[in-house]
Amino acid sequence: MAEAGEEEIIMITKHIRTWKGFLKAIDEVRSIYSKTIKELDNGKRYERNNLILFRGQANTNWKLETTLERATKKQFHVFDYVFGAIQQSHEIEAFTEKNWKLPTHEELQKDLNDNIDHFKVDIPAYEYLVYLRHHGYPSPLLDWSESPFIAAYFALIERCTEPAAIYCYIERPHGVKGGLGSKPKITLQGPFVRTHKRHFAQKAWYTVATQWDYERERHYFCSHESVFDNQTQRPSIIEQDVLIKIVIPGSLRSEMLKNLNDFNINHFTLFQSEESLIKTLADKRFLQK
Repeated sequence: MAEAGEEEIIMITKHIRTWKGFLKAIDEVRSIYSKTIKELDNGKRYERNNLILFRGQANTNWKLETTLERATKKQFHVFDYVFGAIQQSHEIEAFTEKNWKLPTHEELQKDLNDNIDHFKVDIPAYEYLVYLRHHGYPSPLLDWSESPFIAAYFALIERCTEPAAIYCYIERPHGVKGGLGSKPKITLQGPFVRTHKRHFAQKAWYTVATQWDYERERHYFCSHESVFDNQTQRPSIIEQDVLIKIVIPGSLRSEMLKNLNDFNINHFTLFQSEESLIKTLADKRFLQK
């Protein structure tokens, strides 16, 4: 694995065979990418803590796809998607008796026009979109966790004949991010929203992948995979959007689920509902043997 600061490596794959191997792989990622240390020209030392995010997927062959990508092939620009979601808020507010105080069509249009930036994407009504994402609405938000153990749970809880995968994502190992406005890019969306409690239980963060259309002056949602494919073909001087893939064999599934449950990571603690409690009891009885 490359040391931070060497020529850019976008995608790294590690195969593990044991629980200890999984812990070692996570420790290696953290030891390389959790901190940036630079010696400045004035002789002083600069240190910066980096955020590492984790995502679990039950099949190592699955792409990094959002639920929006899996639901439709239509390409949405930000305004189109957000306004469509807001239009459906009235029924949700009537059922939940909660007023989201969402922008009107005119307010949304003004917000997007006032924040036109070919490089930086603005996501209006972000809290509402996170709420929809956690309740199954097709979303351009790809969810991640600060915890590799929570990511491991989501990778292993589904029955799958293929090995599982845990992705480790570091957006800016050196504190800066470059790129061209016309190229696909990933933008990190933070956790500080008032939304469903499972968002906090899962230590969730989100990313969106977008591409700027100069002719229409709009950001369009695109595939996260296109960002990594593009950077692999066009390496940059700046190491950014680093992705490490840890592959876990199916033979480890039961053992790892037992260990995760010892850490109090199970369906109930992550979803906190009556249904998730029953699933946790069932998993304990039938899956962790």
